[in-house]
Amino acid sequence: MSQPSAGKIKPAPAYLRRSAQQGISLLETLIAMVLGLAVLAGVLKFMGVLTESNTTLLKVTRLEQDLRTVMDIMLQDMRRANQYPQAVSDLGQPARFIQHQPTPPQIDGQPFASGQSGSQISYAYQEADGKLISGRFSHDAKAGTVLMHTGTASAPETITDPAFMQVTALRFQAEQATVKAGAIHLSIPSVEITLIGQIKGSPEMERTLVDRVTWRNPVVSP
Repeated sequence: MSQPSAGKIKPAPAYLRRSAQQGISLLETLIAMVLGLAVLAGVLKFMGVLTESNTTLLKVTRLEQDLRTVMDIMLQDMRRANQYPQAVSDLGQPARFIQHQPTPPQIDGQPFASGQSGSQISYAYQEADGKLISGRFSHDAKAGTVLMHTGTASAPETITDPAFMQVTALRFQAEQATVKAGAIHLSIPSVEITLIGQIKGSPEMERTLVDRVTWRNPVVSP
């Protein structure tokens, strides 16, 4: 019987050669597809959460900016309350100051007094040319808006966007420092303004803004 020569490699069995040539089986392919889909689903879910988070952030940022804009409009106009061109020259003449000064401010139609609060404030001032301007800010609770009425306009103007934001509260809190000088009282009014708004249809996205304004001119009364 002949013996195999030394150093000669014995070929692999035929069934092993056929198995190696077959490649990846159908089962392995299906498993790989399932794993790939699972990873893809996780990525898509993460992207969805990220997109939703960015959308929420943009809405909240706009809400804060809109509230700040409305607050600035109120502060800028209310700071002029009781202003009139002859104020400086009249300070040494109380009777003339009382005669010339515009109508004192009111909250909810009541005379301005420390501790008083309400959702509407009215005031008046004169332009440099002597033109009298009547101003008023109020909260329309039904529409969820802030109304501004200045000048001679017959109807108030909405200064908030009801399609995006709902104003749930607008509160004016009155404070004033009063000094008595002889027979007259000199008062420096100030108002703390609280403005609360939320994104329409999303009450959980709510922001509160608080600021204060002080009259430039005092209010003189007997």
